[in-house]
Amino acid sequence: MEVIHLNMLRKYWQDLGLLVASLVCIYVVINWGTLSRINSILWLSFVAILLHQFEEYRWPGYFAGLFNKALFRSEAPERYPLNKQSAMIINIIIAYVFYLPPVFFPSLAWLGLAPVLMGFFQIIWHGIFANIKAKSIYNPGLFSAIFLHLPIGSWYINCAYDQHLLTSTDWIWGTIYFVIAVYILIVKGNMWLRNKNSIHPFSQNQLGPYYNK
Repeated sequence: MEVIHLNMLRKYWQDLGLLVASLVCIYVVINWGTLSRINSILWLSFVAILLHQFEEYRWPGYFAGLFNKALFRSEAPERYPLNKQSAMIINIIIAYVFYLPPVFFPSLAWLGLAPVLMGFFQIIWHGIFANIKAKSIYNPGLFSAIFLHLPIGSWYINCAYDQHLLTSTDWIWGTIYFVIAVYILIVKGNMWLRNKNSIHPFSQNQLGPYYNK
């Protein structure tokens, strides 16, 4: 039974994220007048990462193919260095361990700033680095980075300053936390979980134009 549940989660974690994002949006809209503005923005920042992951892994969803083939020139892009299990683990931790906690501690500006910085980092990674490597003008994740992470992150910073929540110390700790998170979750995470013999390959749709290239 546990194996079945894990298989379902590996296949549908990004869809579950879309459902969670939809429920959060409904919650924020219903409680817009009672939630603090900074708390509402943090909820929307959480929504942004869930939609970002949906764009990467479901629709159009071929980020895995781009990552493995265009960036790492893998001879087994369906499973190396990124595979379906490592993608699930890394992204679930990013969303629910890194992006979600600030919602419950909105007065800790550095805690909310770190995910905002990661959102800005996504713009550079998808918009410049990945596009140069792939020789493209779009890759899955770029749309949400520009139209969700950028405006929501900018809104958070402006609101935090208006409410005198954001200080120089918060910038220092927030930046340190962001750098550590990127290093552990993205850089090292992909190295720790890579497996040339992984039994959890990506689907043809998740490889997209990089399938059989």
